[in-house]
Amino acid sequence: MLNYNKNKLINECLTKYYETFSHTLDTADYVPDKFNNKILNYIYKNMRKTFKRIDREDKKFQRQFVKEHRSKQKLKKSKKGGES
Repeated sequence: MLNYNKNKLINECLTKYYETFSHTLDTADYVPDKFNNKILNYIYKNMRKTFKRIDREDKKFQRQFVKEHRSKQKLKKSKKGGES
């Protein structure tokens, strides 16, 4: 089963990451490498944090989805059993 929720969140995160990264490309010519490396490390660290948040949110979403799916299955079984 494809996880569309997580894919959507990851795409949003990467879009913001690449947008932020593109702003740093303009400074590569006149800002020392030392500072550019600090900026890139900061961006990467925040991206990893965001991915962890995405994983947490996805786990919550998956638990809720499975719970709803199981309750629907039980409801179908009870209706099917009652009709016989």
